[in-house]
Amino acid sequence: MDGNFSAEHMKLKNDNDFDLTGGSGYFTALPRYRAHLQIADDKQPKSTCHEHKAVNQVHATQKHLAATGIRAIACARHGCFVPDTVVDFQKGKRQVNMDYALCQALGKLEGMLRAAVIYDIACQFGIHFGAWVLKSDYLKFSDSIQIVWGIGLFHIHGHQDVCLSRYSPDLISGIGKVDGEVLETLWSQLNEICGSTRLMTAAHC
Repeated sequence: MDGNFSAEHMKLKNDNDFDLTGGSGYFTALPRYRAHLQIADDKQPKSTCHEHKAVNQVHATQKHLAATGIRAIACARHGCFVPDTVVDFQKGKRQVNMDYALCQALGKLEGMLRAAVIYDIACQFGIHFGAWVLKSDYLKFSDSIQIVWGIGLFHIHGHQDVCLSRYSPDLISGIGKVDGEVLETLWSQLNEICGSTRLMTAAHC
C-alpha cells in the first residue's frame, strides 16, 4: 500500500457529474468513505521510529485542491491494483484514509488465514490499526486473518535498525521474494496522465 501525491485533484466550481461506477471500479464508493472520514479520529500518534515525512505531513493542506493525492493497494507480486481500494487524500498521508482502504482490501480475502501488508511506515501504521478498526462502524475485516506487517526494501533503510529485522520482506517467512515496492513502478506510469486527471470532474477522474 502506498500514496501518490502527484495525483492531485483541483477544486472545481461545478463538479456534479454522476459517478457510474461508484465502488465497482478501482476508486472506492464515496458516500461510505466520506461518512468514515466524518467520524474518524484524526490524531496522529507520536512516531516511535524516525520522523518520517509521511508521518509528519498528515495535516498538510492546499486550499486550491480537493484532493492532495491518492492512495492504493496492489498485489506485491503481480502489481494488480485491488478494486475498491483507491481513495483520495484530503490532507497529507493520514492513517484514517489508509485504514479504510486496507479494510476494503482485507474484506476481499475471506477464507485466507494470513495477509502480508507492506507499507513504507508499517512500523507506525500497525501499532494502532487494530484498535481503530474496533472503534469504527465503517472499518471491519475477518477476525480469522492474521496481518503480517512489512516495509518495502527501498524504504526500510530509512528506518531504525530494529525495523530491518522485524519488517524486511526478505525476513518474513512464507511470502517469497518480493521487494514490496511495486506501487512505485505503477505510480511512475500513472503520473504521465496526472496533468489531465487533476482538472477533470471527480467522476471522470
